[in-house]
Amino acid sequence: MHVRAAFQLLSAASIVAAINIPPLAAFGQAATTTAVPIQNFYSAPPNSSASGSTYAPGVTVNRATGPATGTVTAPRTLTYTQTDYTPNPSVFRTACAEISSSYASRLSVYASQVATDADAIYPTRVAVRPREAWDCLYSIPLNVDVTLEFISGVAKYLQFQSTIEYLKNPPANSLQDPVDIIGGLEKLAEQVRSGAIAHHIRFENAFRKLLQRCHDGHLGFNFNSGSLINFRGPFSLISVSPDAIEKPKVYVEDDLFSLDGGDEISYVTRIDGYDVEAWLAEWADYGSSQSPDARYNAIFANRDPGSDGTFYTLYGWYPGKNSIAITFSNSSTYEYEYRAFARWNSALNWTGIRTGADFYDQIVLNPAYFETSSSQEGAAPAPAPEPTGSGSIYHAHDAPKIKKRQMRTGVATTTTSTRASATSTPRTPRLVYFNAPFMRHRVGPYVQDLNGIIGGYFLNDTVKTAVLDVSSFAAADDDAEYELLGFQAALAAFFAEARRVGSQKLILDVRGNGGGLIALGFELYKQLFPAAPANSYYRIRAHEAAQIFAIAAEEIATDKATEEFIETVRRVGLNNIEDEPLAVALAINSGFNRQNTLDIRGNTPANLDTFIGPYNITGLVNDTVSLLVQTNYNFPLQDNDISGFGSRANFSETPQPFRKEDILLLSDGTCASTCTIFSELLKREQANVSTVVMGGRPNDGPSAHVGGTHGSRVLTYANLLSNSRRVVNLFPPETDEQEQYLIDNIPLALPFGFTYAAINFRDAIRPEDETATPLQFALEPADCRLYFSPIGFTDSIYLWGELSKLKWGTGSAFEGCAVGGLQRGEESTGPVPDDPDTVEIVNYILRPLSVPA
Repeated sequence: MHVRAAFQLLSAASIVAAINIPPLAAFGQAATTTAVPIQNFYSAPPNSSASGSTYAPGVTVNRATGPATGTVTAPRTLTYTQTDYTPNPSVFRTACAEISSSYASRLSVYASQVATDADAIYPTRVAVRPREAWDCLYSIPLNVDVTLEFISGVAKYLQFQSTIEYLKNPPANSLQDPVDIIGGLEKLAEQVRSGAIAHHIRFENAFRKLLQRCHDGHLGFNFNSGSLINFRGPFSLISVSPDAIEKPKVYVEDDLFSLDGGDEISYVTRIDGYDVEAWLAEWADYGSSQSPDARYNAIFANRDPGSDGTFYTLYGWYPGKNSIAITFSNSSTYEYEYRAFARWNSALNWTGIRTGADFYDQIVLNPAYFETSSSQEGAAPAPAPEPTGSGSIYHAHDAPKIKKRQMRTGVATTTTSTRASATSTPRTPRLVYFNAPFMRHRVGPYVQDLNGIIGGYFLNDTVKTAVLDVSSFAAADDDAEYELLGFQAALAAFFAEARRVGSQKLILDVRGNGGGLIALGFELYKQLFPAAPANSYYRIRAHEAAQIFAIAAEEIATDKATEEFIETVRRVGLNNIEDEPLAVALAINSGFNRQNTLDIRGNTPANLDTFIGPYNITGLVNDTVSLLVQTNYNFPLQDNDISGFGSRANFSETPQPFRKEDILLLSDGTCASTCTIFSELLKREQANVSTVVMGGRPNDGPSAHVGGTHGSRVLTYANLLSNSRRVVNLFPPETDEQEQYLIDNIPLALPFGFTYAAINFRDAIRPEDETATPLQFALEPADCRLYFSPIGFTDSIYLWGELSKLKWGTGSAFEGCAVGGLQRGEESTGPVPDDPDTVEIVNYILRPLSVPA
């Protein structure tokens, strides 16, 4: 049954009751929206089955002869890094009660402290034995029917994953193992039915691992259980080379950098009896980056931006035992204890939990979705809102923020920054700060924005090198304001100073940048190259549910309604729209609407059929997709315009601050989401920009400078459920057949609660690529690869200086690149004396590396 022929008129009351969807007003759209006559809802579908259907004006999808080739293989069974442990029933039945008692005891101590100490710290976690924590999780019962309901329901969300068909048969050079997500769900369902999976926590872990095998940072699902119990390694590891060129060794971080380390610091040779690199390669396979080198880097601690590494965080999983054996180069072996913590916050906590059944009822089935990024541990988390009309520069990455050691993360909020409305008293915040503390550097940057997203430095070298440290494209604080305004102002101040002092070279440091607001990625590019075009192309899957959502968005945001909305925004301001204009804004911002998109020729798609198709794509995969489009940044659906667009269109006449030959892009491979959009603009439009990548596997092979997800927009499950509610409100079912059609296709409420869940919604595509393959499967090596040296690991300012001398000057501590090389730029007039503070740090840190033979 075709999507447009499927709806005939359905009763809203029946489906709302059947699928547990609350009234639309509770979702955030004006409840006054009326149902659209079904005759206006449908039109004749395009001929989507024609073998030569047009994919975009002048562009046809390349099709191979015959069906897609390749076979789907099961994920390899890991043998090193996980040990299967089954608790004794007589023990695990009491574990939850013991943890709950420990939690109550800590709260009691806190309550007594408050009476005498106003500065008493509210406890957010309590240490427990790892096996006790696992015993509690293992005691959670498995409800077969509810679990099968979840599997069936979550599949409707995963159909929106843009790469779902490519993952089954990935391109050969993508380094991605085949993963059949829907087939994997079917296998999980069979294991639940047969009893092969008989405990709820086993199901949770199996489902999470299925998604993690896709290596997509936009694709993930965090169950509520992870908010109450998590596991930790005994310490962090680091991987360093003595000179950035020799293959690195693995060290315990505290050993290498301890003040009393002496001269005989040993490196790690084996973990649990296995070769250290074999163990780490297997562990890295759980990572979310597409590049195996980026996944390898994620294992280790990082100083800029700060992170503890997945060897410490364990992805939150129980490793199956209480300790881990580490063998060192001096042949000694030590057992180190794993750790576990019982955590709580105001939404999910241990109150009233005595058994696994209590845990299931109060935590697993708790529907209260909240953004874990909204608060730190122990604080009251806020409900996840639907993206409102306050911003249309979509966030490319919206994973939970872990506010632990780092000041910033590569995680974005759902909208652009906010500002005072036209009716409130305006305030002018301080957007730019100078010489203020920033990250872990020894000195503050010359300039940074008010949210600490970027820091601009000027090095003391003869080629006058400037550095932009861009570890994210979003503020670490979810309540941050003026993100785009502050970002714009800081960049403008930095480039103005660069022109004043005559800076000739620029290093862009995007190490650890996991993405953020797309607006900020475009802003940085346009300020670097004001007169250059800035186009990023994408498409979505046009499966049944996506077509339904596109039809609904088109009915709300018609051409006439969109014109009226634009006029309303110009008249009253974006932050003051309400009622019907707000409904139009939500539809336009949903991602399923054509009104603020442009085709590859720069024109708005003529109608719904032109935009959504569906267009057939065959060859490596068989799928249906939308038109290849780009976002129209002149469309007035954001708080502030990007430089070069809208009210800032004249910015294109601003002088370019640096020649492209004088720019060096520094990465560690984890660049993802908005960072990949920015890097793609930089590499596609400015071909002579050099790239350096740090770290990675010790194989002396080439490594991708952009190794995170190239997906260009994430949608949370909350976003998708919002679209389902909009459809039910607009097109209420009246027959059982039509009600069942909706239930079978659109995402509905899930029985298990979760703290975060999302899919990658949009594929980034190069319009000149005849195969139209998503960039998620393209790994392009950096020009130069270096490993982390101890001083390069600890001192970014030192690293920038040595890279500047390697690329443009003389006397670099790096004799070259471990792999590849940099085209030499103009040389300096002579070597620059080292900073005495840096020399002292270098001498100290290098001392422990003189390991006995």
